[in-house]
Amino acid sequence: MSIEDVVQEIKKRETFLITTHINPEGDAIGSSLALAIALSSIGKKVSVYTRDPVPENLKFLPYSDTVRQIKGVEDIGERFDAVVTVDCGDLERVGFLKSDNIPGRILINIDHHVTNIGFGDVNIVEDCVASADLVYRIMGMLGIPLTQHIAICIYTALLTETGSFRYSNTDDNTFSMAADMVKAGANPWIIAENIFNRNSMGRLQIMGLVLSNLTVSDSGKIAWITVREKMYKDTGTTKDDVEDFINYPRSIIGVEVAVLFRESDSDWKLSMRSNGKVDVSSVALEFGGGGHKMAAGCLIKGTLEEVKKKVIDRIEEVVNHL
Repeated sequence: MSIEDVVQEIKKRETFLITTHINPEGDAIGSSLALAIALSSIGKKVSVYTRDPVPENLKFLPYSDTVRQIKGVEDIGERFDAVVTVDCGDLERVGFLKSDNIPGRILINIDHHVTNIGFGDVNIVEDCVASADLVYRIMGMLGIPLTQHIAICIYTALLTETGSFRYSNTDDNTFSMAADMVKAGANPWIIAENIFNRNSMGRLQIMGLVLSNLTVSDSGKIAWITVREKMYKDTGTTKDDVEDFINYPRSIIGVEVAVLFRESDSDWKLSMRSNGKVDVSSVALEFGGGGHKMAAGCLIKGTLEEVKKKVIDRIEEVVNHL
C-alpha cells in the first residue's frame, strides 16, 4: 500500500481516533498531535487517546492537554469512521486496542518500524527517519498548510527520534524537513530546552541509582542497566524519567549493544540500542518485540536473573559472530 491509499481513506471519512504506543516518546506524541492538528484544520473531528500519559517533557507541545488517557476501549464510549495508529509496531503495543474490538469502521496503520506486520486495514509502513516523516507527506498530499503548531510537533519528533540529529537514521531529508519546520515557526532552542534541560531533582537521583548498577560483559561488547520499581518510589519519579538512560551504557568505548531492563509489575520491559554492527530488531523479534536495526525493544516475563541470562546470552551469541 502507499501513502495515497491512506490519503484517500482520510478524504472519505469525518471522525478519527488517533493513538500510539504505550510509554510514548517524542515521535509518538509529536506525530499523533501533528496529524490531529492537521486533520482538524480541514474540518475533521479528531480525538487522541493513549494508554499512558504524555511525558512531562513533551507537555509543552501544542494541544498536548487534549490527549486523553484511557485503560480500555470501554472508556471511549463512541465509534469513529477510522482508528489511526501512529508509530506503533504492532496492535498490542497500543495497550487498549484488540483486533476484535476496534472502535471504528477501518483501522489505519502509519509506522516507520520495519518489523511492523501490517496489522491495519490500510497500512503505510516505510523505513524512514520517523513516523513524523510519513505524517508530513500525508499532509502535503492532502494540501494541508504547515502551521507553527504542526511544525513544533514534527520538529520535536525529528529531534528526539534522531538523538538530536546524531543517529544513523539522520540524512539530508531529515535536515530538509527540520528546516521546513523552523521556517514555519518551530524554535529549535525552545524545543531543545523543554526536552533536554528540564530535569527534576528526582530524575538526577534515579540516574545515580541506575548508573550505579551499570554492568559490562566480560567481552566488553555488551553493557546494561536495570531500573527497579522501588527506585521510582524512592525518588518520586516515573518511567518517563529513565527513557534516555540507555544512552550511557551505549556510549562506553567498545560496547556494541546496550540494554535497559525496566521492571513493570511482573514483567520486564527491555530497550536495546546498537552501535551499528548488531541488528537489535532481530534479537527483539525473537523475544516477541520489534523495532529498528539500531533501536528495538520487547517485553519478557520472569525474574530479573532469568530475563537477563536469556537476553544477554543471546546477544553475546550474536556479538561473537561479528
